[in-house]
Amino acid sequence: MHRRLPTSDVRVALDAGRFGDWWALAGWTVQPDVYLVTGEGQQVGWVERGLAGIGDRWVAVYEGYFIGDVHTQEAMLHDTPEQAAFTVHTAYLQNL
Repeated sequence: MHRRLPTSDVRVALDAGRFGDWWALAGWTVQPDVYLVTGEGQQVGWVERGLAGIGDRWVAVYEGYFIGDVHTQEAMLHDTPEQAAFTVHTAYLQNL
């Protein structure tokens, strides 16, 4: 756990047709703005909402880095945690 939070108490299965089997968001009722992205039995990354300056949008984090534009160094913004999780999923599958 990157943030040293307690064991998650929220689990949202992600669409198996889009993600494949065994992918989910795991989070905490006390911290609804952060979800771990789990896949294939392990934490792959996380998604987070509402960072300074981005409002109610979600960012995707993979291997400790925000996923975004390599030229502008700006994080890619998403409307839902599932969209951000798909970005993490794609980075994981492409081994970025």
